[in-house]
Amino acid sequence: MASASLAALAPRLALLAAVVAAVVAASSCIDESCSAEGDASGLLQLARDRIDATALQGRGKSESTFPMALAQLQQRAVDSRGEHVHPELASKRQEFTQVLAQTVSNQSWDGSCPGFQVHPLFPAQTAPLVPIQPGNLKYLWWGDMPTQQPFEQLQELNKNLTPVEYPDWLPEKLTPLRMGQTDAKTAIDMMYKATKVDGNFDKIPKKLRGVMWMKGNAIPEVLAVLQYGMWFDSQKTLVVPTAPFNWAWPAGKPKDAPFGGGMYCEDQSCGITTSLVQTILARSFSFDFLEAGDKSTTNNKMKKAYMQTGTFGNLTEAENLGKLIPGILNLPVPSDTFNGAFTLEEEPGSNDGSSWKRTCYWGLKQVGSCAFLEFGSYQLVKVMDGDGKPVQPYYDQFLKYMGDIPVMMWSGWKDEATKAGVKKQFEEFIAMCETTGECGAIR
Repeated sequence: MASASLAALAPRLALLAAVVAAVVAASSCIDESCSAEGDASGLLQLARDRIDATALQGRGKSESTFPMALAQLQQRAVDSRGEHVHPELASKRQEFTQVLAQTVSNQSWDGSCPGFQVHPLFPAQTAPLVPIQPGNLKYLWWGDMPTQQPFEQLQELNKNLTPVEYPDWLPEKLTPLRMGQTDAKTAIDMMYKATKVDGNFDKIPKKLRGVMWMKGNAIPEVLAVLQYGMWFDSQKTLVVPTAPFNWAWPAGKPKDAPFGGGMYCEDQSCGITTSLVQTILARSFSFDFLEAGDKSTTNNKMKKAYMQTGTFGNLTEAENLGKLIPGILNLPVPSDTFNGAFTLEEEPGSNDGSSWKRTCYWGLKQVGSCAFLEFGSYQLVKVMDGDGKPVQPYYDQFLKYMGDIPVMMWSGWKDEATKAGVKKQFEEFIAMCETTGECGAIR
């Protein structure tokens, strides 16, 4: 966007106007029977960002359960929230589409991006890490972590969890990823212990250690841990794979859930569905503190990072986060309408990483790489620090927020043979991804 004149953008803006008009017209749309009238009708797709399972299954290993499972997950993400959208979420959806329409129609950009520039997806910001990663691997997921979480410890922690049953529609091959739930206080302690791994923990910058609460996150996920990952000091980049006990989801709807809890369910279903989209894809999260903005001393103090995600820990190609928007807001538009830029920015008053803003900026791919609209940002605050001590006031706030709603976590595998079998299955799917060039639900 910064390098293009408004005149050169005119054809694309005209197309965008039609898309946005369709979005606004459909902003109160609830089910798949709705449609938009006029010139924009041809642009509408009611796919809700689902995977084309048929196309995926036709590329070689059609017997794989992954493509169909992912397609089902996309639909379940919609179905599990019920037929109606909470009024507050519907209001936010309408607000988003209206602001989007106004922004696109406001032809006053002077060449600068009023939000945040979307970084290239290919090569991803983690591509320079491939030559310096052990084994020069293109993927960094839980199976490739040089220092594995002690299996005996995972088993011991599992003894104090209530098992979570997977839904019947999930293929049996995907159920060995064991899930369990417990109260919020116990969950924080478990997550800290399971991810404080000797030989890994001391390499993670202190301000990124501990257990964090995604405060204000509209998606049904509540806790995250960044201290089990790989820190590349020369690039000032942290890569965090999805691993046992490093992420947590609610087993119900907290009373004060964001946006009136429109993305949450009264039971476990929304949390389970959200967890599976992450665990089945073995998604990794990368935080680049060197390239987040200008290369000043502020960045060297790790105040701001640009975030990308990779399917199965793909270091060379990042996912298009903009594809989350149609699913989150239930918008009947093509899944690649939007692009997104996510950052991690330490807040004023933060005590060595105790409080961050996890920003979400969104843009329109037809316009360019400028993500001009901030929407859905939340706080990432520590509830437990790197020494395993509660961080106030966030610790007490989180316990109050969750109340008696249990917290669910991916807690490992039944036994080491099961872990080895799952690892082999994931490796086979990664090999298929390399062959077909298709490896992700939101790329």
